Amino acid sequence: MKQLPVEEIFGEDYYIEHQALFQTPLFRASLSGDIDNDKLAEEIYKLREENPESINHSNEGGWHSPGYIGEKMNPIFKPVIEGITKVVKDLPFTPKIDKISELAVWSIINKKGDWNQPHQHPDCDMSGVYYVKVPKGDCGNIKFWDPRESLQYGNRFVLERYNGGESTERYPVEGDLWLFPSAFKHSVLPSKVDEDRICVSFNLSF
Repeated sequence: MKQLPVEEIFGEDYYIEHQALFQTPLFRASLSGDIDNDKLAEEIYKLREENPESINHSNEGGWHSPGYIGEKMNPIFKPVIEGITKVVKDLPFTPKIDKISELAVWSIINKKGDWNQPHQHPDCDMSGVYYVKVPKGDCGNIKFWDPRESLQYGNRFVLERYNGGESTERYPVEGDLWLFPSAFKHSVLPSKVDEDRICVSFNLSF
């Protein structure tokens, strides 16, 4: 059994061990030095010209490309896939991840007012997003929801005074890659800027 770190608290009268059980992993890595984001953005715009009708899943507005997997993988995503493959090998899993058995990729272009409903990604192990184009301003944070619903309904004290609430947000940065468990409920807040925000999303199975 993997031993998680223990925080030591030296109280006024007693020594206290703080053990954070059942943590939910969220990983961020910067791939900005390895990917030509301007070129990738152009290729995604061309992809939209070839596939103008958006796929509808969690997206409210915006454009969602077809999904690509296996032999049908679109070559424009190769730089992102190479980055993902390198990153997952260094994640703190026991045993280590040595290969990706299945990978599905798609791209999303969100304009002003577009957002994504809270959702999860079934039938895979991890999911993630890579930010290709991020305009200045509030272009739509990604929001993660506490997966422990029992706390939300039965223990508001811990939820509010220990966790800080039932959700938390992370702001997009161009070149950043985020990875998280596929069951981790998340949403994207409405963009409030005029320029497009472009990302590549993906599902992984090991």
